[in-house]
Amino acid sequence: MPLVFTGVHSGPVELAIEVLQERPEAAAPVWEDVHEVSLTLPEGRAYFNTPTDWEMKDIGNVTGDEKGSYRARVHSTGRDAAFDLVVDAPTEQHLVQVWKESASPPITISSRSEHGKSIPEFIRSWQTSETATSRTEPGPIDLPR
Repeated sequence: MPLVFTGVHSGPVELAIEVLQERPEAAAPVWEDVHEVSLTLPEGRAYFNTPTDWEMKDIGNVTGDEKGSYRARVHSTGRDAAFDLVVDAPTEQHLVQVWKESASPPITISSRSEHGKSIPEFIRSWQTSETATSRTEPGPIDLPR
């Protein structure tokens, strides 16, 4: 499951998910932070939920029930606009692109937002922790604050 770090404490954000047939071209410069990570999807399905498990979104089969290794490119912009505040309207945008690809180390393509600078270190610790182990059933995600 890719983690999408938001800047807001709570409230809506814009999130788009694209399932691609192959690795995308370079990320557009409009995105402040862009990171890539590998994912293992034991069912070929992906889920998103909030850290408090309030709402789970089953985004369905990624590429036709195909189990295995995927790559996710997670983009964000506007993370600094209302950092750690409660918002009623979206102040930030996120895009997650997913495609089938063998596992490889995480990479940082861009890290320009002030509050996104700690994400590369978090990704490294997440990828090597027990929490990075895939589950076959969706469950809550515990994010450190």
